Amino acid sequence: MFRNTTRRNTASEAVSLHQDQALNTTMFLLKAFGPTGFLLREDGEVGAVKVSLGDPHVCSCPAFTKEQEPCKHICWVLLRRFRLPREHEYSFQRGLVDRQILEVLHGLHRTKDQRLEDGPSAPGARCQAGSACRKPIGAQDVCPICQEELLEKRQPVCHCRFGCGNNVHISCMKVWADHQRLPGRGDAVKCPLCREDFSSLQLLQEQVRNAAKLFTASEREEPDRHLGVRCQGCRLCPVTGKCFKCTVCSHFYLCEACSKKGAHPQHPFASRTKRSEKWHFVPEDRKDEAMAATPQSADDSIIPAAAGRLPQRVLDRLPTVRVRLGSPLSDVGQQCRVCLQEFGLGQRVRILPCHHKFHADCVDEILRTWNCCPLDGYVLHNHWTRRPGETKSSPSHQAKPPDGDLKDLFVPGVALRDGTPRVRDPRRSAAEGLRGLCADADSPSNKPAAVTRSKGRPQLDLSVGRPESDHAAAAGGT
Repeated sequence: MFRNTTRRNTASEAVSLHQDQALNTTMFLLKAFGPTGFLLREDGEVGAVKVSLGDPHVCSCPAFTKEQEPCKHICWVLLRRFRLPREHEYSFQRGLVDRQILEVLHGLHRTKDQRLEDGPSAPGARCQAGSACRKPIGAQDVCPICQEELLEKRQPVCHCRFGCGNNVHISCMKVWADHQRLPGRGDAVKCPLCREDFSSLQLLQEQVRNAAKLFTASEREEPDRHLGVRCQGCRLCPVTGKCFKCTVCSHFYLCEACSKKGAHPQHPFASRTKRSEKWHFVPEDRKDEAMAATPQSADDSIIPAAAGRLPQRVLDRLPTVRVRLGSPLSDVGQQCRVCLQEFGLGQRVRILPCHHKFHADCVDEILRTWNCCPLDGYVLHNHWTRRPGETKSSPSHQAKPPDGDLKDLFVPGVALRDGTPRVRDPRRSAAEGLRGLCADADSPSNKPAAVTRSKGRPQLDLSVGRPESDHAAAAGGT
């Protein structure tokens, strides 16, 4: 079999770069021209490009025209659309012959288990009156437009209501509907898979508006801002840039500047640059930048439990709401971004401090392992963090003293009083007050105050300068 392009054994540097760009870029599949032709549009771009697989591959983008190498659009079709592993020999060739293209189209490069997962869905799909059943979302299910895994990306989804019942990202369906340029809101949007009516344009627009409420401001923060993390050295919150975490002390973090100063040298540390990344071990000599830059084995350096667990007492205090009839949580497009299922009536919805909402059963299982939001990485609990009203000189990580022990709570100039009520003798109190208020007995100008009794309780007569007969009269009157 003759080839128009030479066969490669390894990927070139240019192709490897384009593969990285393809895997880190969101693209939309707007149209298919047969099994090997595709019209793509990159997220954030205005124009579309046309890709054709063959011998050789062809793309209408300027990068391919200049380099004549598989560009990021061709790599996206091979890696995302046909799900070729980037190490597979077909993923970095300049072109594929007919036999190789047939193997890619039939998925022969994939394992048997992977092909079965993409087969017909098991029974148990959710159905609604007058519409097709919604297929359950599997671990390997991808959006047919952006070709990204649904459960991994955790974006709100909708499903084909009058055709195949497959799930598609709501944001991708908006791009797909805009490309169709429907004239009226009542017109039906066609499904990108079965070409049947997906839903009305009006319903899709309502889903887009409601799904936008599921995104919070914390998701728009820069990825190198570690939300909810406070440096225990300089009290910076949140830590920005490279973040270090003690592998022994729970919830003990340092910024890069404090780490270089050698703070907390008694324990080893793990680090990460982005809050979505996993923690990796760092060399014991954290001041040695050359050693810190040395690449480490992914399996040996990753710390699975470095994020810590959320204490059960803290988890129980997180607010929950019950979905009721007429609640905004029951609107179309509102859904849990862990399981991608809608909030049903009577279900408990957990609200995190970053304002994300999930099914309580879905997110509680995650928080028992990771002490952070599964969407934006917001650290929910840190007992080292200073509470409102505390000063820097009074760190909040000190252990709470046992009941009745007040010696560690002494503050100069402030009297502390035990909360236990005390019964004082009234006679002793009156005597102490008498000693403090009576004048000196040797002074002729001062007269001693008289103490009288009223109903068995001593009272102090503070009359000064009155004649002695007046005191006697007052005593006789009582």
